[in-house]
Amino acid sequence: MPQLTESVAENLPQAQAAGLARVIDLQAQWENLREKPGRPASDYTTPDLHGRQKAYEAFRVVRAEYAARYRAAEVPEMTLNTPERVAAWCRAVRAVLRRAETAQGPVAAVEKAHRIADRIAARCKKEPIPRGPMGSLTDAIGSLNAVIQWCDEFVGEVTPVGHGLPAA
Repeated sequence: MPQLTESVAENLPQAQAAGLARVIDLQAQWENLREKPGRPASDYTTPDLHGRQKAYEAFRVVRAEYAARYRAAEVPEMTLNTPERVAAWCRAVRAVLRRAETAQGPVAAVEKAHRIADRIAARCKKEPIPRGPMGSLTDAIGSLNAVIQWCDEFVGEVTPVGHGLPAA
């Protein structure tokens, strides 16, 4: 599927944006369960693995339904390994949320944004982004704005090497 940009997301119909917001959050939920920093794969219990499998299956089913309904629908960037890409992903997700007009924020998607930014911060020996409340749509958008601002400031500070991050 093509990648979703902020400008395209800003023009999605409300129903499509609501469906995409659900896909994004379920994908983030699965990815957040998949990546537990500092925890080797051998430490996962059978219930952990079943939970990850159930989260993936829920994401897969909802994404397939969304793709069937909106044929060739775009989704936000999935390879988030540079501050530029994280910021672009957050902008697209923020635009989807604004169009979706849901009452509740996508907690898993916001956690994903912070988790990835934290990984970049640790690698580059920078302070992580403080977390705020995430329950409402306003909270989620505020958190995404904080990640976007941090990424934009980070990009302005460093000269990219390799994957856009300073050499370790």
